Amino acid sequence: MWAMRDVVRLMRLFRTPTTRECLSRIREWWRSDSKWFAISIGAHGVVLLIVAFIPMTQQVRALTEAALTYEPAEVDVTSEAVEFAEFNLGEAPIEATELSTETLTAMGDASLLDVSGEADLDERVAFDASPDRNGQGSGVSGDLSPFSMSLLQDGPGSDGGQPGQTRPGDGESLSPGGPGSFGSRSHTERAKGLANGGTQQTERAVQGALVWFSRHQNPDGSWSLHNHVCRDGNCTCGSTGETRSNAAATAFALLPYLAAGQTHVSDGPFKPTISRGLNWLVSNQNSTTGSLAGQGDAQVMYTHGLATIALVEAYGLSKDKRLMLPAQAAVNFIQNAQGTATGSWTYTPDPNSKSGDTSIFGWQLMALKSAQMAGLQVNPMSLQGAQKWLKSVSKGKAGGLFCYTVNSGPTPTMTSVGLLGTQYLGAPRKDPRITEGMNFLMSHLPNPMQRNCYYWYYATQVMHNLPGPEWDRWNREMRRVLVETQEKDGYAMGSWDPNLPTPDPWGKHGGRIMVSSIAALTLEVYYRYLPLYNTEPDTMSYKKTVSK
Repeated sequence: MWAMRDVVRLMRLFRTPTTRECLSRIREWWRSDSKWFAISIGAHGVVLLIVAFIPMTQQVRALTEAALTYEPAEVDVTSEAVEFAEFNLGEAPIEATELSTETLTAMGDASLLDVSGEADLDERVAFDASPDRNGQGSGVSGDLSPFSMSLLQDGPGSDGGQPGQTRPGDGESLSPGGPGSFGSRSHTERAKGLANGGTQQTERAVQGALVWFSRHQNPDGSWSLHNHVCRDGNCTCGSTGETRSNAAATAFALLPYLAAGQTHVSDGPFKPTISRGLNWLVSNQNSTTGSLAGQGDAQVMYTHGLATIALVEAYGLSKDKRLMLPAQAAVNFIQNAQGTATGSWTYTPDPNSKSGDTSIFGWQLMALKSAQMAGLQVNPMSLQGAQKWLKSVSKGKAGGLFCYTVNSGPTPTMTSVGLLGTQYLGAPRKDPRITEGMNFLMSHLPNPMQRNCYYWYYATQVMHNLPGPEWDRWNREMRRVLVETQEKDGYAMGSWDPNLPTPDPWGKHGGRIMVSSIAALTLEVYYRYLPLYNTEPDTMSYKKTVSK
């Protein structure tokens, strides 16, 4: 009987509870035991998280400590560019017939130019390299001087700085840049560029020109085409130009310094000279229009184009924010002055003009391209208009010969300007226009008895963009003529006489300032801009240099 009762009891115990019974039991458990269950689960979760994070924390600490461990860097100072410790414009023999790193470094030096008798300069200028009002400082490119600071420490324009010094600033050093960028003007890259055709003779010639310009700067920081002012007041250089435009002269004088990588914020021997020149340009800019041509300056667009290139390059090299707005305003003035119908420019700003010429066109286009390299704003429509002009003045079977105006015939000088513009506007190396134009230039090699500094300046840039045997031949002739014809004594030492050995067709206009500037810039072609095309084995191919 008891067994039967137990079976019934067990059946009642294990039967499936009803829904009401389940809800009743759940309510009873929630009232009595749920809070202890939640506390237990939370405590165990915290313990598990702590245990899991211990190895992860140790790993993060190890990585962080490794990332913050610094060791002193070892600087290799043996790979610097060749330092031209001495300077002489004497009758040194022209370079060896073969150019290589061996022949470049094997050439002898001569004595340093004597500048001990120079009068001290007043270094006070409104546009200096001091910090701005916000205390941020100007952009500093570091030691960009291609020459030893100790060489000219007591010479013209020395600021007493030491080689390798830099100052904190909000700017950047020379950018590696793209085709034609300013990165090739840094101290190290400059040496690489020299291996593509430069010599110690060409560098001494450039340094001689920089010294001559520094000695002939006006007290207000400008230069003059129609007048030369030596520091001691006894200048006998002569050969001044007929054109009156201090803005053009100042641009001509500043550009060779900038081509050498020297600016108003870099530790170079001509820093004060450059600072005074830039201060004069900016101070005389029209605050309304952005024009850099002064009142009474002849040929406004020639003057403005040249001055814009100088101002834009100074900004591009230094990244000094104080120069950005003046430079952009100058670029805007060029774009607003462009003929909308022709794509070119005339002697005065006139967007409604139905004419133009390739000579004025060249300076404006290079100003716009320099602005692009410097990171300023350039309207693509201006460059499209430039394409229109080049097409209208092109001649020849392939269109690789260029004229001064639409109705004139092709000349070597205008072909050099047109070809350089064609290259910078994107023509590939194998473009038939490039080949036709190059062959035309090669039939008019530099000749001291047929001087034309303007032609040599543009044609040398064109040929430098085309590495190969043609460039090598052109460079040898150009280099030889310019080194041999540079003045080598007296007050004119370091400059070029526009009348000797034969008159330069541009000499009567721009005089010694213009001719000397263009000659120096031509000898700086090796590092002023990167070549647009590179040579590959067994073939010439178009390869644009890209930004890193």
